[in-house]
Amino acid sequence: MAPVHPATSTTGFFQPEPVVANQWTEDRALRRSAELFLSPADLYRAAPLLDDLGRRVLSRDVMAAFVNAETNPPHISGDGFSTFGKPKGADALVTSAGWKYLQEFGWREGIVATGNEAEFGAAARVVQAYKVHLFAASSAMVVCPSGMQDGAITCLRRELATLESAQQYSAQEKRVRKQVFESALGHLMNRNPELAWSSGQWMTERVGGSDVRGTETFAERAGPTDATDIDGLPLGPWTISGFKFFSSATDCGCSIILAYTPKGLSCFFAPTRRVEAGTVVMNGIKIQRLKNKLGTHALPTAELELEGMRAHLLGEEGRGVSVIANVLNVARFHNSARAVGYLGRGLGVARAFSRVRRFPSRKPGDDLLRSIPLFARTLSMVTLRHRADTLLAGFLASLLGTVNTGSSPNAVVPGDAGQAALLLRLLTSVCKAYITKHSVAGLQECMEALGGIGYLENNETPAINVACMFRDANVFCIWEGTTDVLSTDTVKVLRGRQGPACTAALDTWLVRKLGSGGAYGTKQGAGLPVERAAVKAAWKRFQALPGDMDDMLPMARDVVKRVGDIVCAALLIIDAERDEDPVAVECARRFVAVEMVGSDVREQTQREITHWDRRIAFEGDEVAVAKL
Repeated sequence: MAPVHPATSTTGFFQPEPVVANQWTEDRALRRSAELFLSPADLYRAAPLLDDLGRRVLSRDVMAAFVNAETNPPHISGDGFSTFGKPKGADALVTSAGWKYLQEFGWREGIVATGNEAEFGAAARVVQAYKVHLFAASSAMVVCPSGMQDGAITCLRRELATLESAQQYSAQEKRVRKQVFESALGHLMNRNPELAWSSGQWMTERVGGSDVRGTETFAERAGPTDATDIDGLPLGPWTISGFKFFSSATDCGCSIILAYTPKGLSCFFAPTRRVEAGTVVMNGIKIQRLKNKLGTHALPTAELELEGMRAHLLGEEGRGVSVIANVLNVARFHNSARAVGYLGRGLGVARAFSRVRRFPSRKPGDDLLRSIPLFARTLSMVTLRHRADTLLAGFLASLLGTVNTGSSPNAVVPGDAGQAALLLRLLTSVCKAYITKHSVAGLQECMEALGGIGYLENNETPAINVACMFRDANVFCIWEGTTDVLSTDTVKVLRGRQGPACTAALDTWLVRKLGSGGAYGTKQGAGLPVERAAVKAAWKRFQALPGDMDDMLPMARDVVKRVGDIVCAALLIIDAERDEDPVAVECARRFVAVEMVGSDVREQTQREITHWDRRIAFEGDEVAVAKL
């Protein structure tokens, strides 16, 4: 029935506000991943924590902090100078109250600590990935420093593990290094915001970008100093001077840094603050300016001038790239978890909107957006992609946990840590490049699903601010290695010294998981023999690619896509075979048909296709709506 009165600014129709559901409850991709990669005992312990986190990241307090951080970007007080022209020091960078609140929230929740604590054993990285998944889209990107913080922990732990056998240090130097690194780990792994540090990872410079051989930062061994860090521990014997062009986590407590020494490019650890005459000052760091970016507005990204920064050498002199790669690989794992979390939230917003958006021209009972077959079709395709990528991110977390602890958290990853390490070396770059691209494309569809509302900066209703998610997600494809950089790295792995071993490890895993009886035995596996055969055929075709690295490099992006598709297809089949869930089976069949075969040639009526579109797109709705 047409309206009988003209609308005014305060009367007439007002769209009911969408209510975004707890991702842990509604995001079936996340729940299926957890059921696959966590043992029943670990899932039983983790589920209440994840359910509570999924609720709190959408709470009024967190959303208010998110808006505050987004609308009050960081700045340099007085452009870095006092009223009388004196350069400012440790207090020059000003971040918002919302940024500080969210950073403290992440520390308390253990976004980093969970992956490094003993509570969940080999499954710690999996639980951590799900925490990142849930928190990322509410975090105003405080999860960026979290990834580098986690990487710094890995570097310092490795340094401590080899300290006793390091012949280049005296007994006194070893004692000092042990004190300094253990103290730093105490900050980096701490859940108490009063003590916790984030970390930077400063390597990008004006001349080279990702090509660090052009580094213009230099380190000189100056010997011991009486100066101390904020804990009263000696600063390092090296002084670093140079210029870093991109440095996120500018408010961090420490950083991992690349600089040249006489023996080549080397890696260093340095606290960002030191004590002089009883006053806390910056450790040789001057902020030149903050970057003005498309997204990640709350994240302080700066250009830094380093002059006489005191630091400790990590690893061997001249071997800096291999040392800092530990930070990069952990940060890439975090990027993968963030990307699927962002898309999962975007899909949740699209579903929430589709539950309340009505069309006056359609019949009552069939007038909601979610009832339109084309909408369900579009959302189902994005959801299928998200489902595959969420399994891939969980697989990567499982591999990392296996390598970290020496034991496997589930039956999907190899029990042998050596085999897991080979898969991790190959798949870390693949996952980051593959998943992050899908996140950006998928979030664009989620934004479009809301029409004009999706294009708005919805600070009044921050939970549905897909435009902000889309802006932020674009950086996932850029930092810690662009798609081309990571694709090149993947080819270098496959055609490098470890290539045969990495290829053999993936081949062994595929053969074992896609054998004639399926990953869970003949009875369960009997339903997907065509799909298993298609994946094995795709892997065989992949193995026939050019053997020469130079011939393979121009097709590096295609290499990443094919490896990602093959592993995702295998994981979808494994997931479907474990319980023969109808939606999981349909997802596996669709993915293989499109990505392995090229099209879905099954004989289905349009009614059947629409039925499955709706099942896939809105699978978690019933439970989620009941809890709203």
